[in-house]
Amino acid sequence: MKKRYRRKRYSRRRRSLNASNWWPFIKLVLFIFAALAALAFLTLGVMIVLETVFHIDTPLPPDGIIAKITKRFTDNDVLVVTPTPYYTPEPTATPHPMTYFDPEDEETEVVLPVDLQYYWFGDPSFCGGKMLFSAGKIVGDNVRMCALLLYDTQTRSVTELPVKPKNVHFIYPVFNDEWLVFLDANSKGGGEICAYRFGKFDVDPVIIKKVYTGQPELRLDGHYLSWIERTGTSRDKLFVCDLETEETTVIAMFTSSSYGTSAPYIKNGMLIWAAEGTQSYEDGRMSSVIRHIDFTSSVIKDYNVDGYVHDPEFNGRYVAWIDAHHSTNSTLFVGRIEGDGLADIKQIANEVVDFAIDDYYVAYSIDEAVYVYFFKSQETFRISPERELVQLLGAGEGFVIWMDVTTRERDVLKYVRIPMD
Repeated sequence: MKKRYRRKRYSRRRRSLNASNWWPFIKLVLFIFAALAALAFLTLGVMIVLETVFHIDTPLPPDGIIAKITKRFTDNDVLVVTPTPYYTPEPTATPHPMTYFDPEDEETEVVLPVDLQYYWFGDPSFCGGKMLFSAGKIVGDNVRMCALLLYDTQTRSVTELPVKPKNVHFIYPVFNDEWLVFLDANSKGGGEICAYRFGKFDVDPVIIKKVYTGQPELRLDGHYLSWIERTGTSRDKLFVCDLETEETTVIAMFTSSSYGTSAPYIKNGMLIWAAEGTQSYEDGRMSSVIRHIDFTSSVIKDYNVDGYVHDPEFNGRYVAWIDAHHSTNSTLFVGRIEGDGLADIKQIANEVVDFAIDDYYVAYSIDEAVYVYFFKSQETFRISPERELVQLLGAGEGFVIWMDVTTRERDVLKYVRIPMD
């Protein structure tokens, strides 16, 4: 039997692309295309980062593959490069120096040496970083303010001036580098206004004027002294004395007027005081004027005020006053001297019992607490500790001083230095 043999079929084998002679060329073309595409997308990415993150404007060239790719994305609404808006950051506001003011840490008590046996104090005034105040002790059944003490705010040392009253009390002592002036008062009112050349206490004081009734509050500026004094049953006079020449002049007179009880104020050779205004109102309101005289020109100016003015004080630019006689009904006002009038008058606080002006603030007391209002920033801060009951005594040269009346076993003088606005 014959063996059968199956014929082997051979199929035609397909030729692979890799075996083609064109493959190296094709791979080169694909590589070039891929490299160009990668370069284009890399460039586009860098531009987007520059514009969105660093806000650097990088306009695309009008021609070329980058422009075509960007246009394609834009036309197909796939990617539209929009620079992120740049907002100018707002500067951080500088906090007011009083923001960090801690009354309990900042207040300083005036402590006397043990050899000075005085327990009652009053009427402080400032000059050159030093504070002058009267001091007293109990004589019989009464307190007599029989000493003048000078306190150095830098060294916190206290010196008793070698001056003694010829009458009973030292009232309203004021001083500067050249002069020391005080009222040598009687116990029932009246006395003598006396002046020393500061430091020359080995001679008798100059008697400026004899006072027959009341205890006028003294104001000193340079060699000018000013006060209002009751000189008759219903008459008060505003005096100014040139201490250099000892010449005293009457600036104004008040007859049966409450303005005769309003103290004047003097600073930088300028004097101000309150007087009756000329305006009238149907509702019965009072009008006042704040009168101002510059000693270099002797010209008097009137600043009209819609309301009653009592005890005006000023620092050369700003004027402060209250509209009642130091009661809980008093409102504190502040105005700025501008030309021939007062501008930007503001009502600062109600129920103000007392106040004192300084160069860049006014200090005032409400309900046995002390506050300061800054003219520049128009901000108000409490400066007496919450735990204390205090009575404002004065302000000057960046200091505010009060009496701590939390306990009345003895007088406690305390003061703070106010940071500048």
